[in-house]
Amino acid sequence: MLEELIDLSVGLGVALMPLLVLCLPGIVLVVVPLAILLLPLALIGAVIAAPFLLARRLRRPPEPRSGYARSALPGLSGS
Repeated sequence: MLEELIDLSVGLGVALMPLLVLCLPGIVLVVVPLAILLLPLALIGAVIAAPFLLARRLRRPPEPRSGYARSALPGLSGS
């Protein structure tokens, strides 16, 4: 049973090898140029969004820290 399954999986892998050879150039020809074309748009978006995100981060008051760590470790409680 296991040998038949191994034979089928190897046969399927060998049968699909031509598709792999055809897919790799397709990925290189489609995905890479799209990434190169979209990279300037992503950089422009980051430059536009960065000041707003930074201002929002600086305007927000710091969140109080939880006291769980100090209560769990008595040596760090300060008393």
